[in-house]
Amino acid sequence: MVSTDALTELAAANGSKMIEVFVNARPHLVADKEVSFEQVVALAFPGQTPGADTEYIVTYTRAQHGNESGSLAPGQGIRVKKGTSFGVQTTTRS
Repeated sequence: MVSTDALTELAAANGSKMIEVFVNARPHLVADKEVSFEQVVALAFPGQTPGADTEYIVTYTRAQHGNESGSLAPGQGIRVKKGTSFGVQTTTRS
C-alpha cells in the first residue's frame, strides 16, 4: 500500500495538487476541490455495484467555509479542504 504522503509527492511532481480527505476514517487523495456524492460513495465502497434497494447516507464535516458540516444527496457536491471528513453508510429499503 502506498502512503498518502507518497501519493501527494507524486502528484506534486506531476504538477497537480491533491487534497487529502477522509472517508469513513480512511485517508484518500482527491484531485478536485469539489467532490460529488458519487465520488465519495465510490471511495467508501470501491468496486461495489449498489443493488436496486441500496441507498447511501453521506455526511461531512470540516469542509470549506460556509459549508462546514452537513449531508450530501445524489447529484450534489461540496468544496473540500485538507482534512474534510466524510461518513458513508448504506441502508436498504424494506
